[in-house]
Amino acid sequence: MAIFGREVLGRSVLDRTGATLGTLVDVHFELNTGSISELVVRVEATVDPAALPFEHDSTTVTIPASAVARIAAKIHLNQ
Repeated sequence: MAIFGREVLGRSVLDRTGATLGTLVDVHFELNTGSISELVVRVEATVDPAALPFEHDSTTVTIPASAVARIAAKIHLNQ
């Protein structure tokens, strides 16, 4: 089953413990393969992006696709 980017934008992103990190705001693709390369997540106000093991700025983190365990009603990370 194919999933389109607009279908997953706005979904909650959970860490491996089930805690909510934030909301998916953008998806980056590998141009040569069409595969998802990264997710951009706007973190919750209670989450410090600097405390996470991902590239970040003041309100978002960029999560590599390798850190995604599954995409369902919510996006689950394996980290």
